[in-house]
Amino acid sequence: MAGRSVDPPDQPVTAVPGGPPETVERFGRSFRHFEVAVSAGTMAGAWARQENAPAGAAVTVDREVSPLGRLGQVWHGQPESTLSLAVVLRPSLPPEEADVSWLVAGLGAMGGAEATTGGELSVWWPDAVVDAGDDVVATTKVEVQLGPGEVRAAVASVRIDLARLGLTAERRDDLLEAVLGAVDEASATLVEGPEALAAAYERRCRLMGRRLKLRLLPKGETRGVARGIDRSGRLELASASGMVERITVDMLRQFEVV
Repeated sequence: MAGRSVDPPDQPVTAVPGGPPETVERFGRSFRHFEVAVSAGTMAGAWARQENAPAGAAVTVDREVSPLGRLGQVWHGQPESTLSLAVVLRPSLPPEEADVSWLVAGLGAMGGAEATTGGELSVWWPDAVVDAGDDVVATTKVEVQLGPGEVRAAVASVRIDLARLGLTAERRDDLLEAVLGAVDEASATLVEGPEALAAAYERRCRLMGRRLKLRLLPKGETRGVARGIDRSGRLELASASGMVERITVDMLRQFEVV
């Protein structure tokens, strides 16, 4: 599973150049803002581990020093037109279903962007939101903190390109509030069970019904038609023979539509 980790011994993580800012209440949740930090996800992860940040706690960063997504992919959007956000999730999930947190992140990013722009977008399993032309307008990343037999916390990072959505920097707070609300809505769907969340994600996933070529980790590849998203957040890939493979996030290096 991508981003899965067992809690290490606490190591202080600070912003650049100072320490953590005051925690305030904003948008109905605990909230921290950094002008400069390693990344929003790094700061939220430290908050969750070291200070037991509550579910829904959020971090924004104006300028990330290391804006890395899944597999270390660099976000190339300009800081002044990027919303960089991380939210602490505390889903009630066993470790084998931790990838479901990626679905929460994707639906949150997509739903918030749609609510702000009035346009229609889609999710692109496991870590992107795309427009009608399949251009990426947002990416997500999830880091999971495991406890004994459970997911202790999951930190969902979201980066959204305001310019690609046709939004000005003045709309950043509108987008932020909408994304947080959409993350809450997706998290509430998870309370009904992973199946409900997976079905909601599948309905909005642009890959469904497309033939894909997947390059896998550590090596190898597979091909098939994207058939669905299962209750563990895995992509179901159906081969021509009818065999169904279930691909976890940490199995995927990259894919292409063929």
